[in-house]
Amino acid sequence: MTARPDLVGTESGAGRADGTRFASWFGPDDAPLFGVVDLPADGRCRGAVVLCPPIGKEQVDSYRAMVYLAQQLRARGLLVLRFDYRGTGDSPGAQDDSDAVAGWLDSIRRAVEYVRSCGITDIGLVGLRVGALLAAQVAAACGPVRAVTLWDPVVRGRTYLRKQTALHQMVVGPEGTDDPRVTLIGAVLAPAAASALSAMSLRAATPPPGAKVLMALRESEVDSVGTRETVAAWNAETFTVHDYESFLEPADFVVRLPFGDADRIAAWMSASFGDHHTGAALDLRPTAVVDRTVDGRQVVETLEFAGASELFTIRTSIAPARGARPDAAVPTVIFHGTANEHRVGPVRLWAETARELAAHGIVSVRFDRRGTGDTGLVQHGESTTLYTDESRSDAVDIISASGAQPESVVLAGMCSGAWNSSYAAIRRPVRAVVLVNMADWTITRKAFVKQSTMDADRKSLKGAALALLHRHAATAKKYLRVWLPYRGWLWLGRAGLLQVPEVMLAPLNERGVHTTVLLSPVDYAAFVENHGERSLRRLRRAGWNGRLVTYPTGDHSLYSTALRDKVLRDVLATALGELTVDRVDGARDDSRPVLVG
Repeated sequence: MTARPDLVGTESGAGRADGTRFASWFGPDDAPLFGVVDLPADGRCRGAVVLCPPIGKEQVDSYRAMVYLAQQLRARGLLVLRFDYRGTGDSPGAQDDSDAVAGWLDSIRRAVEYVRSCGITDIGLVGLRVGALLAAQVAAACGPVRAVTLWDPVVRGRTYLRKQTALHQMVVGPEGTDDPRVTLIGAVLAPAAASALSAMSLRAATPPPGAKVLMALRESEVDSVGTRETVAAWNAETFTVHDYESFLEPADFVVRLPFGDADRIAAWMSASFGDHHTGAALDLRPTAVVDRTVDGRQVVETLEFAGASELFTIRTSIAPARGARPDAAVPTVIFHGTANEHRVGPVRLWAETARELAAHGIVSVRFDRRGTGDTGLVQHGESTTLYTDESRSDAVDIISASGAQPESVVLAGMCSGAWNSSYAAIRRPVRAVVLVNMADWTITRKAFVKQSTMDADRKSLKGAALALLHRHAATAKKYLRVWLPYRGWLWLGRAGLLQVPEVMLAPLNERGVHTTVLLSPVDYAAFVENHGERSLRRLRRAGWNGRLVTYPTGDHSLYSTALRDKVLRDVLATALGELTVDRVDGARDDSRPVLVG
């Protein structure tokens, strides 16, 4: 990528080749934050907008919507900064710190300071859900703010937490009674942090003086007393949004992005700025220290857009000694995302595991396949897709882009991320794979085999036809399991018509790939239903080199804190066993260097 003279640090690979999107760390060196800057192509801006994201699963589900909004604002001549609060997403820190909420508020202030340091003085804020509630708390203290958009805002922190914890109880069930933390869908809060968030309300926040304010409100919230009082207190313009359950609370992995609402917000924010353009000078830091081991070594992460498809990638490692040469044989774990999830993993599991692995000298690579996270533009009308030609190609290409030697690579993923790991391991030599809650064992795919591969618009003719085929296939499968001999079941699995674990596990074994399968109760039940134990008996007779680990409790998506901790332990143990000379058992070895923070 060619660096422009008004940008610092771009030649290190932290930006896209078209010179419009740059990933960077910002803030103090001892507490950096992760951010992505969208910049007009000519580098000249009418102002800047800071986007404040939600937390938990809402942050993951809305990620591409925020990318799309940034693109629309950039096209209107505005610099845009998206970022992760401390202890969330890719930013360093523990998500269950007791002072997490204070850290979130400080992160917004740091984001505004960074934008101003780029030479842009006219600033706007957009906050989505909890991001709106947080932005409202600090907007007045961020210096002159020209415009604020509160997008589907959380009006009261207490109400939000009550709904989120109830949803977690309904989906996952109760956590351990000895764990005092507050568990939401996709996030874990310390009791003190939950209390601080609970005490917040939009009504009590102070609007920034002189700022224009827009509130995008759900129809169900428009007429509530609290919302009306807030609108009046903020002297806000309003418009109503619809069907946000499909956007932020989808029943499955298919997230329907509100393109029209994002366009409307972009147009309103753009109209709040003048026509004077200022050149932006970005200070880009592609590498930062994100943690330290107990023996003082630095854990660093480097941001880049890698390979021909410019896959956004984060590499985690121990800082090399001064003068040391890069070692291509360094042990490396490559993590694959799931569904619409970006590189952080389920409830931030891959980010946290990567930093644990670094303390043991293992490099981790996390990346966004095309159509997720920060890889590629968001096209109007885009919807979540799985098992595409592009995702399969990306799963293979990231192995070469990592620069690691085949005998030093372990691939890991959950659900569809596990399938992509398996697919890549069949096509490129690697040492091992870790398959978490894998549900799809086919290699040759048929569209009606899994509901998840259907057209996102189930009202379309294609979607209706696939749904009908799926229902008939599911009914037929119940009868086939009873009377069809295993060899017939296996033949149908190889044809892509049934799920048979042997279909995927056998080719991995034939290629010498060490395979670890980790399954939640519901995933193990599906494994058994699809003759998984029969598959394992046949594979063991053929010298299978893998292992199966099952858990007695927990959920498929790893929202369960207890199960997620066990999976982290087992992924760590597997990687260490495969990639280091000294092995570990299921329990963490306290003699090993562990992360401080």
